[in-house]
Amino acid sequence: MRLAAALVLAATAAAHDLTLTAKSEGPAVIVTAAYAGTEACTFAAVTIFNPSGKEHQSGRSDASGRFAFVPNALGDWKVVIDDEIGHRQELKIVAGEAGTIAAGAQPLWQKAVTGLALIFGITGFLYGWKRRAAR
Repeated sequence: MRLAAALVLAATAAAHDLTLTAKSEGPAVIVTAAYAGTEACTFAAVTIFNPSGKEHQSGRSDASGRFAFVPNALGDWKVVIDDEIGHRQELKIVAGEAGTIAAGAQPLWQKAVTGLALIFGITGFLYGWKRRAAR
């Protein structure tokens, strides 16, 4: 299979502003990880899962936060990048017909709902704990 498209899509992550960008270079997909879109996420652990969910490849990003792989099947590939200090992000890469790829992460509205749920959950827990301690 040959990835002929040079489609570049950026996907911002909710995990501490870790930004993932994917682009195709011939048959390869190059994923770049950066903090807040500017500082490279260097030597982070990277795992690639094929469309059946099995691990396809693993390794570390380079000094520029890049990692490359070649999809050998059509479908949804998952890239997981973890810098092992609390920043982790997943990116879905869709390898389609005619060598096209598409990349996407969690939509913005889902990030917002997740953030609000965490804020309300932690606040509720703290108020409950404070009330219990006051008894």
